[in-house]
Amino acid sequence: MRIGFFVSVVSGQLGFENNVSGHIQVPLHGMRLLQEAGHELHLITNRFGRDRSLPTCLPPEATVHLVDDGRARGGILERTGDQKHGLRLFPLLKQLRQIKRIARAERLDVLCFFGFNRTAYLAGALRRLGLSCPAVAVLFGGAFTGTVSKFSRPCWTGIDALVTATGFVAQQYRDLGLTISRIPHGVVRDLRAELGKTPSSSPHRVLFWRDASIENGADVTLAAYHELAPAYPDIDFDWAIRPYWDEIPGIDTLVDTHQNCHLFRFPYADGITLPGLLMDSLVVMLPFSRLSIDPQLTIAESVSAGIPTLSSTIRSIPELIDHGRTGMLVPPGDTRATIDALDTMLSDPTATAEMGECARADFATEWNWDSWTEQFMYVLDRVVQS
Repeated sequence: MRIGFFVSVVSGQLGFENNVSGHIQVPLHGMRLLQEAGHELHLITNRFGRDRSLPTCLPPEATVHLVDDGRARGGILERTGDQKHGLRLFPLLKQLRQIKRIARAERLDVLCFFGFNRTAYLAGALRRLGLSCPAVAVLFGGAFTGTVSKFSRPCWTGIDALVTATGFVAQQYRDLGLTISRIPHGVVRDLRAELGKTPSSSPHRVLFWRDASIENGADVTLAAYHELAPAYPDIDFDWAIRPYWDEIPGIDTLVDTHQNCHLFRFPYADGITLPGLLMDSLVVMLPFSRLSIDPQLTIAESVSAGIPTLSSTIRSIPELIDHGRTGMLVPPGDTRATIDALDTMLSDPTATAEMGECARADFATEWNWDSWTEQFMYVLDRVVQS
C-alpha cells in the first residue's frame, strides 16, 4: 500500500535532532513500522529554513515532500512564545494545492494527517476539494467546545476515519457526535535500553523532567522540593529541563538553598544523560495542570521504564497511572496533596519500587506498537476498500 503521512512541522532546531516532541515521534515511528511491514511511505511536512533540521527518528528510506505552511505559528517553533491559532489565506490555498498534487502524483492509496483540530480541518477540506485518496485524521487531542458548528461539520464529515490513542480524547469526539477509533500506541524511546547498563539497584532521585512551566506543574514541584528536601537528605531532588520562554522563578534559589537539589539544563554537561538521571530515580514528578497532548509521552516513557510517577488527575493521565498501584495521582495545582503524596512514596521506597514494576508491566500490555500496527492497518484497509 502507498501511504502518506502528513505531519505539519517535523523539523526542529539544529543540534536538537534527538530531542523530539511526542506529536512528531509517534507518526515517524509509525512510518518506520509500516515500512518494515512492506508498505511504501511518504512524509508530507512543511518547509523549513537552514536553522532547522530533520530529526534522527525519521525513517531513512521515507520519501519526504515539503509544502507551504498555512498556519500562523507565533513563537512556538523558536520556543520564544505561545502558538498562534490563525490561518494565512494565500499560503493555506497553496498548501492545499501542493498536498493534492503530491497525493495524485505519488498515487497514494491513503493519506494520514497527524495533529489536532486544525489538522483535521485540513484533512476534511482536502477531501471536500477533491483529494484523490481517502483521508485519515490521527488526533492527539483537540479543542472541545461541546458542539460541532455548521461551518466545521463538513470538514469533520469529509474525513474517512478518525483515530486517537486515548479513551479520554475518543470520548470527547464521540460526545460531539463523531465516530472515532481508539488505537493506543507504544513509546518510541526505550530509556532502559538507551542507558546501556543495569539501572541502579538503589534509586535515590526524585526527578522533574519537562519544561519548567506552571502548566507542567513546576511550581508545585518547587514547593514540594523545598519542603521535603530537608526531610530526606539522602534523596536527590533534581530538575532536567529544556530552555523555555516562561520558566518559573526560584529554581536556582532552591538549588543554592538545598545541597541535595540539582539542576540539569539541556544540553546536559558531559556524562549527564536523561536515561541515566531517570533510571536512578525513585519517583518522577510530573504534576501537570494542563496537557498539550494525549497521552503525555513524558509520563508514558517514565512508567514504561518502570519509574513510579506522581502526576495529576487531568485528561488522559489516569489511563497511564493507576493511583496507589502504579503511581500516585493528585488534583491539578494542589500543592498540599502533592507534597503528601510524594512524602508517602519516599517514606516507603520498597512499596514505591513495586509500583514501578507494576507500571512497567501494565504499560507493556496496554500500550505497545505491535497492536497499534495491526489495528491501524485494519483502519487503513477499511477506508481504502470502501
